[in-house]
Amino acid sequence: METEPKPFARCGACTHAWRTWEEFVRDPGTRLLGFQGILRVPDANLLVFEHRCGSTVSVLTSRLHHLLPDHPGADWPSLRATIECPGHCLSLADLEACGRPCTNARDRALIRIVLELKRPAA
Repeated sequence: METEPKPFARCGACTHAWRTWEEFVRDPGTRLLGFQGILRVPDANLLVFEHRCGSTVSVLTSRLHHLLPDHPGADWPSLRATIECPGHCLSLADLEACGRPCTNARDRALIRIVLELKRPAA
């Protein structure tokens, strides 16, 4: 008995499923709301999207790290909540990039890539 592969993401409210990361990111029915950085657990960082049904769908940033294969942030420490931190990760809606040598800077660079992928083709 064959089973279908697990989808990349599923909306918890309407149960819409996206088979792949690209299908999910490029779907015009999803809108990137922001980044949720988890203090002391960067592997739990999330990108939070709004689905057209009004619900939110969160995706672990690590599931999209293949879009940033050579980013040095994987080896950087977290600067969140330190004097060196500009505070971008403290607000979900802050979509700005961060130039600090912080592990979250990698995920903030991911925000820019996702926004670019969501931009309609000219």
